[in-house]
Amino acid sequence: MKVSPSVISCKLELLKDQIETSASSGADQFHLDIMDGHFVPNLTMGQDLIAAIRRCTDLPLEAHMMVTNPDKYWKIFSKSGADILMFHYESPVNLKKCFGEVKDSGKKCGLVINPDTPFNIVKDLVGEVEILLIMTVYPGFSGQNFINGMIPKIREARKFIDDNSLETEIEIDGGINDKTCSAAANAGADILVSASYIYNGNIRKNIGHLKNLERTRI
Repeated sequence: MKVSPSVISCKLELLKDQIETSASSGADQFHLDIMDGHFVPNLTMGQDLIAAIRRCTDLPLEAHMMVTNPDKYWKIFSKSGADILMFHYESPVNLKKCFGEVKDSGKKCGLVINPDTPFNIVKDLVGEVEILLIMTVYPGFSGQNFINGMIPKIREARKFIDDNSLETEIEIDGGINDKTCSAAANAGADILVSASYIYNGNIRKNIGHLKNLERTRI
């Protein structure tokens, strides 16, 4: 199982140390929650913090753009060090155009869907991205409870990807901890994002727990 720690829950005064600890504990990449206070009701990081995180690690950085105009900002985040640019289906932009521009730049793409967005309406886009990120909370704040009703959506996405021999990975974001991780993994997740579970506890132990999940597809 791949693990993508969300640095939104890092202690800023310990940012470098916590990122290095995460990397040495088996983190595969880092998840950057970028919020503009408009698309979601919260404000978080911008390009300066992304650049600082880039200087702390060589692992891939995924920019989860919870912003109204990701088409106007992805290049800034890319230049700051993001390797994977993740666009919400719910953003009012031309996603196919954005995906094409990102790929032309040599970077990777991700498609994000909110809890209320059915999987079947994004089927034609899944093959165009490296990652499908399924939100299992409503975006905006860390520490929310995992929405169990998203499990059928994860299973549906897994079946579609497998049936069509796609290489797209399924990533799950929201409420992932030691109690919810198995349900997400068993439903078909490839990558787990976790924020407060990892950084409000023992980083090495908690990343290890997620990495070593034994999956049983159900």
